[in-house]
Amino acid sequence: MIVLSLSRLSVLERAAKAYSEGDLGEIEMNAQRLYPDGRYPFVISPEFPFPLHLFSPRLSAMLIKNENHLDAMAMWRRITARENIIRMITATDLERTAAESLGKQFEQAYPITQDSNLMKRKQMIGYMIKVAMECFGYLVYSGRMLVNTRRGDEPNDKRKSNYFTTATRYALMSKKDRNALLNLVSEEHKAAFLSITDSILKRNTEYQLRYKIDDLSYWDSL
Repeated sequence: MIVLSLSRLSVLERAAKAYSEGDLGEIEMNAQRLYPDGRYPFVISPEFPFPLHLFSPRLSAMLIKNENHLDAMAMWRRITARENIIRMITATDLERTAAESLGKQFEQAYPITQDSNLMKRKQMIGYMIKVAMECFGYLVYSGRMLVNTRRGDEPNDKRKSNYFTTATRYALMSKKDRNALLNLVSEEHKAAFLSITDSILKRNTEYQLRYKIDDLSYWDSL
C-alpha cells in the first residue's frame, strides 16, 4: 500500500505551503539560477509558475552544487527525459521498481568499476527518481524491492546484472489517497494542496501536457 504520510512527500506538501504563504523567494532565485533562459520545466500552471521539483531543498542543493564528479544535472536530465519517464511508469504499472528500467543506461554512463562515488551516486539517483515520480502522481509504495533480473526459472548464478540491486516501488496516487493526505495538511495550505494534486491527477499540468505520456506515436507520425 502507498505510504500515506506527509513526511514521505518530497515536493507536493512543500509546494502547497510555499504558494499559500507566498514564500517563494528562494524558489524563484534557484529557478533563475538553474534555468537562466526562463524556460522552467515542471511548471504546474500560471497560478503555480515555478518548477515543482525545486520545492525539494535536497534536490535543489544537488542541482545547484552539481559536483563535477557526480554530474547531478546530467543525471536529473536523463531521469526526466520523456522516454525514461515512460519507462519508469511502465515498470511501476507492472509492479516493478522504477529504477531498474534505467539500470542499463546508468551502468553505461557511469561504469561501476570506474565510479569512486558509486554509493552516493545511487542514493542521488534514487532520490531524483522519487521526486520525478511524485511530480507525475506516483508515491512510495511500502517497502523496497530486490531488483530481480532473472528470467523464468533461471538459477541465481544466471542472474543478469543491473546497476541497482534494490530499489523503491511506487504506485499511482488515487483520489482516495490524496484525500487521506489532504486531511493531514494544515488548514491554511489545503486549498493549494488540493489544486496542485488535482492538476496532477487530471494530468493537466503544463509539464504533463508537454510530456504527452499517454499519446501513441504511430509510424506515419514519426
